Amino acid sequence: MTQQSVVFGSHQFLDRLALAFHLAVAARLTSAPDLVLRQARENLNRWLKLHTPDSRTGKSLLEWQKLIESRNLCVLLAKMTEDTDEGQRLRQSSPFVGVLSPQEREELISRCEKETTT
Repeated sequence: MTQQSVVFGSHQFLDRLALAFHLAVAARLTSAPDLVLRQARENLNRWLKLHTPDSRTGKSLLEWQKLIESRNLCVLLAKMTEDTDEGQRLRQSSPFVGVLSPQEREELISRCEKETTT
């Protein structure tokens, strides 16, 4: 699929945006793992109180928790950035909200929008 065939706001665009977000988070994770993982853990702890473990979201959150608590940074980085259906599924319930600043998120969205229209 070429970039021109991706429509802004479509599922493909949102999947690309989520991947771009996780690539940026992965870069931050390699430079400041303690801060990134603390934010992810806080999000997971809060969200796991809201979702039953057997719900689709609950299962994904528990999967993220297991990845994070494994302390295997290479596996975590690979999972969060893999460009597959499985990677897309996981990124839909990402615990990395709050890792990037609002300005960084806006710049990321703008860049993805420009890539979509070129």
